[in-house]
This record gives sequence, structure tokens and C-alpha cells, in this order.
Amino acid sequence: MSRVSTVQVFDNAQRNIQNAKEREAVSAEKSSSLKELSKPSQSPAEWMIVETQKNDMAVREGISKNAMLASHMINTTDGVISQAQELVQKVHTLALSAVGNAAGDVSKHVLPEVKGLYENFIQNLNTKFGSRSLMAGQKSTGPAFDIKGKFLGDAEKIEVEIDRGLFVPINVSGGQAILGEGLRDGVNIIQGMKNLITGLETSNQELIGGSLDVFTKATDQLSIARTQLAGSSMAIEKAIQRNTENKIQQLDAISQIEEANPIKVFSDLARDQTVLRAALESSHKIMSESPADILLK
Repeated sequence: MSRVSTVQVFDNAQRNIQNAKEREAVSAEKSSSLKELSKPSQSPAEWMIVETQKNDMAVREGISKNAMLASHMINTTDGVISQAQELVQKVHTLALSAVGNAAGDVSKHVLPEVKGLYENFIQNLNTKFGSRSLMAGQKSTGPAFDIKGKFLGDAEKIEVEIDRGLFVPINVSGGQAILGEGLRDGVNIIQGMKNLITGLETSNQELIGGSLDVFTKATDQLSIARTQLAGSSMAIEKAIQRNTENKIQQLDAISQIEEANPIKVFSDLARDQTVLRAALESSHKIMSESPADILLK
């Protein structure tokens, strides 16, 4: 019968202890973190899937933040245009009251009100979101209109990515919405107000009456701008909802790979600790025996 050498017996004992320690360390780490997957070497393919999902989530998180900021900007712009509609309606009412009374007391009372509304109208159009004028297009570092009603911005769109590869415009052109540029039957609202003011100052019934048609069309013209904003706002809301749903699905997919089953983890830890104790006890028994005893067995 062949005999096992003392060195081989000791090597086997040490190897068993080392293996048991490694398994126990892995089980202990899983039990403390409750993570099935904590480093690439455990499962490179699954680790790559998890990292890809996490990277996509990070990108979508940034896109969602941009989308929410864009939504706030759209809501603010819609408020500006809504206020513009109210001011136009007030000016229209005053213009109607002045028709046929250009030389009377009515016009004297109407004129200062119209001038005040005109100034409010220009001030409203120059509303800013942060440091940017909302109605100035991409030339938004300065005001959209000067006090004389000259448009200082441009017609360029500002587009924001609200989902991967999906961009929507979040502004409306002041030149289009206020001056009627590029619109069929578009009207210059500011010029209509200025004509009304001049008509009241000079008792010119033609200018006063001519402004009425401008104000009648102005409400619909401003509504077109609000409709454009509403379309972008709806697209943003849907994109934010999709990103939220995708995040839930991705977190679930990551959890399926990463998260450990607590019952299984603690069961494995108890098993590996038992195996380690057994390996240590066996090694202690072997090392306490004399080499001669081992060779004679």
C-alpha cells in the first residue's frame, strides 16, 4: 500500500482551509451587502449588462432633468402669451369705447390707459427665464423688444432633447407671435397699439377704427403660439413618463441580477462557516500528530 507523504498531507489541509476561507469570505460579503454581484470577476457578462443599464439610466436622468426644466420654461412662456392676450383684449375694449368719440372726453381718458397697457405689454414680452428672454429666440441675452416695439431677437428655435434622439422646440418666435411674421393674415399687434395711440392723440378715427381689426385677429394669432407650446409640453410630459417607466424597469432588471436572496445568502454563509471550521479542526488534528504516525497509517 502506498503511503501519503507528510508534505502532501499538510498541503492538502492548507489548500482546503484556503478554499473554505475564500468561500466563507464571499458568503460573508454577500450577507453584508445583500448583493449577488459585487465585482466583475463573479460574472463578467452579467456585470456588463448591469453597467450598461446603469449608464443608460444616468443618461436618461440627465435628459429627464433637461425635459423638466424645458417644461417650466414652456409654462412660463405660455403665461407670458396668456398675459399678452389679456392686455390685447383690454386695449381692444378701450379702442371700441373710443370709436366715434375721438374728439370727446372718452378719448382723453382712454389715451393714458392705452399708453399704460402698451408699456405693460412690452414689459411682459421681455419676461426672462433665468437670464434669457423668452420671446427673443436664440438672441436671448437681451430684451426681445425695445420700448418702441422693435423686435431685437430672431426666429431661431430652441430645441431640447427630451428622450434619446427626440428633440422638441420649447420657444415661440416673438416676430411670429407678436408681429405676425410668416403667418397667413398675420398682424403686427404692436403697430396696432401704436396706431391706436396716434389716433387717440390726433383724433384720427381712421387709425382708431383700423386698429380694431388688428386686435380682433391678435387673439387668434396668440392662440396659435400657445397651441405650439401645448404640443411641445404634451410631448415632454409623455417623455418624462416614459423615462420614469423605463427607470422602474431598469432598476428591476438590475435588481434581478445584483440583489441576493437573503434566505439563500445566510444559508450559504452558515454552510461555508461550518465547512471552514471543519477544515480548521481537521488541519489542527493533522498538525498535532507526529509525522511517523501519519506515515504508518
